[in-house]
Amino acid sequence: MTLPVLKTDRLILRPQIEADLPRLVELIGDYEVSKMLSVVPYPYTLADGQEWLARVNEEAGNAPVAFAIDAGEGVIGVVSLGKLPAAPVLGYWLGRAYWGKGYMSEACRSVLSWLFGTTQVTEIAGRAFNENAASLNVMRKLGFSDERDTVSQSLARGAEDLPATSLVLTRDTFLKTVSV
Repeated sequence: MTLPVLKTDRLILRPQIEADLPRLVELIGDYEVSKMLSVVPYPYTLADGQEWLARVNEEAGNAPVAFAIDAGEGVIGVVSLGKLPAAPVLGYWLGRAYWGKGYMSEACRSVLSWLFGTTQVTEIAGRAFNENAASLNVMRKLGFSDERDTVSQSLARGAEDLPATSLVLTRDTFLKTVSV
């Protein structure tokens, strides 16, 4: 799938490119970032970044959909949707220097508008560690609900069963939320 370039007031959401690798590795390689993600190892190496980039740029149609978040200075994070159209899952991370500025809500809103506006997907799942209140708040602001307690792994922490919350967002709920 060829990803479009999406623009918001402050951000460009675009396909990830080779030139993103050094910055991507630096930002996601921060333990405070990687420890809040399920499948990201710590330390995060250039080889990890190259593997990720190869996966999201696969031609075979089996690649996860993932947008680089660019605030005009290069990649500052990523929003991913998993493999479409089957069972999409919202995933995201942002470099620590960019936390608390509303970037993630803005980026996710744009990506979800694209998802629900251009595909037949009718719902998307999301999950965050219970200790990650900021991430849970992003999803709730976007209209995610139907919260269930669950557990999740963290490769960075070497942990299997960390308390987490699973949420769901339907197309109808999102369209009502963004039109308010």
